[in-house]
Amino acid sequence: MNRCLVRNPMRTRSWLNGSLQACLGTNSPTAACRQKHSLQAPVARPSDVEYCRLLVQKNDYDNYLVSLFSPKHTREAVWGIRAMNVELVRAGETTTNDMAARMRYSYWRDTVNSLYTSSPVQTPISRVVHDAVQRFGISRTWLRRLVSERQNALEQKTFATSADVESYGERAYACLVHPHLEALGVRDMHADNAARAIGVAMAVMAFIRSLPLLLAQGRCDLPRDLVAKHKVDLEDLFDHPRLTPELQDAVYDFATKGYTRLCGVAEIYLPSSPSTALPALLAAVPVQEWLERLERANFDPFDKILQRRSLRVLWRLWAASRRGTWLQKSNYH
Repeated sequence: MNRCLVRNPMRTRSWLNGSLQACLGTNSPTAACRQKHSLQAPVARPSDVEYCRLLVQKNDYDNYLVSLFSPKHTREAVWGIRAMNVELVRAGETTTNDMAARMRYSYWRDTVNSLYTSSPVQTPISRVVHDAVQRFGISRTWLRRLVSERQNALEQKTFATSADVESYGERAYACLVHPHLEALGVRDMHADNAARAIGVAMAVMAFIRSLPLLLAQGRCDLPRDLVAKHKVDLEDLFDHPRLTPELQDAVYDFATKGYTRLCGVAEIYLPSSPSTALPALLAAVPVQEWLERLERANFDPFDKILQRRSLRVLWRLWAASRRGTWLQKSNYH
């Protein structure tokens, strides 16, 4: 049976109306932790910036494309923070045991603390991020959270509910969008709420995207409530990773949650945000494009089309930057 992502604007608005008051009442670290811009001389060399740019281009290509639609003077900050995220992801994926991973995360916590001094840790990434902190007043909250949430996810292993994944996305993935907003000079409640919702969709995409690899390793990142709801037989999938009707139903359910958030951002938060916030919020576009590819693959995470780069992303980023939104009339049916 072919399934379609939920695009009903009334359902999206219902979710937003239910959560808007809570979101607006949240004290935003962006507003509360504004940094005074320092007049310190930059410490990053051109080779440091190029190192970060190439690292992001190779390992986070879609968000590298997003950065190209940001004003030129902000791109170095975006590349530095995205490069830091690449290294944090590697810390969890490449270390042979949890103790080694904890040591690497401890190193990054110390590195983040040094970024707010005149003597940052001397690596290409830390020098570039240090200059971003000093130039744009990037809040310490986001960088600390970037480290702590990656470590928490490694130690937690699995998530009990979809709500837990959504909360994780708001913390771990949105903290990549918030610094971009700050580099653009945007400190706005609606833009912050948009970043949180985009973070949820990013987490959903990342969890589904990693399913084929994780199942082959005897692991599964789908929240346990969805696994139980759709009666997914994980033991069978660990032995023979493949698409089953039960897994397909669970993936559809999970993907719809992420896609609904993106529609909500474009409907409610984006029109209320400053126009200068758009380059950071374009991070939603690659996620939307991937989820729509998943839909065309009938929610089969093993489909090869999902593992390839799509030239459509660049065109859609350009179109969204011109229109000021990533929603099209065809998004609703």
